Amino acid sequence: MKKDFFNTIARTIFDFGMFQNKDSILVAVSGGPDSVALVLSLLRLKENYGITMAIAHLNHMLRQEESIRDEAFVKMLADKLDLPFFNEQKDVTAYARKHRLSIEEAGRKVRYHFFNQVAKNHGYTKIATGHNKDDNTELVLMNLLRGAGPKGLCGIPPIRDGRYIRPLIRVSKLSILDFLKNEDQAYMVDSSNTDMAYLRNKIRYKLIPYLQAEYNPKITDSLDRLSNILKQEEDFWEIETQKTYLSCLIKSETSSLVFSKPEMTNLHPALLNRVLRKALQKIKKDLKRISHAHINDIIEFCFNAPSGISLDLPGQIRVYKTRDFIVIKKEKKPLREIGKKEKQLRQKAKEKQGKGS
Repeated sequence: MKKDFFNTIARTIFDFGMFQNKDSILVAVSGGPDSVALVLSLLRLKENYGITMAIAHLNHMLRQEESIRDEAFVKMLADKLDLPFFNEQKDVTAYARKHRLSIEEAGRKVRYHFFNQVAKNHGYTKIATGHNKDDNTELVLMNLLRGAGPKGLCGIPPIRDGRYIRPLIRVSKLSILDFLKNEDQAYMVDSSNTDMAYLRNKIRYKLIPYLQAEYNPKITDSLDRLSNILKQEEDFWEIETQKTYLSCLIKSETSSLVFSKPEMTNLHPALLNRVLRKALQKIKKDLKRISHAHINDIIEFCFNAPSGISLDLPGQIRVYKTRDFIVIKKEKKPLREIGKKEKQLRQKAKEKQGKGS
């Protein structure tokens, strides 16, 4: 069983090209079973790749004594394994309040900022996290319930931005727990992981067991397979979208993109949707608050609505249309302020026209 466990991880590393020779890996370790299994596994495999390793731990200060306990445990683990240890304490609750974020989103932002800074300051080329097959299944279900499209149903990418790697992404939670038991390796348990106020925990402890009992005992494998199929599909679509995006693009500037309307008119709806999303991503820098309904609004406005010269979107994004062009622009001023000024100019022009007649 232990051999299969390591073989699965080694195969995942190979299939996704997670390591290059002499990479230096910063392993994110919370103290939970997944991250502890991750660091032990990579230690066993490190000679095969000539890699060096270190451990990073962020104390979110969310669980008082538990958080201090976890930090001390990870420090002892790093000492025991003779690995460099980097840690930081951050008040995630205060950060979430200041930036108006959920605790989960604030924790993720703070955590990844910490990992990035440590990697940058100390020359680590990759950052490894302990996401596993069960985590992937939970995310797929969570995104499905939220009404996500194909990209959201791809789940957790095995490798992201060329530096974040998930070597355990094909390993089940049960396999991880069995491995740690066989190794007689202790780990910490996060009490918030059983708090039913969080959607992920409801999915983990209620929805998935129900689906396993009533519909499909292998639902985890089925959803994991679905996400892998969609990952392949998305890779293909990304290539096609990039080709089409460039063929339609006329002019690109920092805050605006100009596209050929005739070129975009005959695109298949699926491809048109993706080109528009790509354009918004480039201008807005993210797709937060941009829904499928917004993409439909752009299409309706640009290709079906006979009147109107502009359409407002979240994030100070405005879409302009003419007979031959579609312009997607990030305005410097709030759209409400721009609209008010335009209304005043139209009113003045109307008054001037009335006086002239």
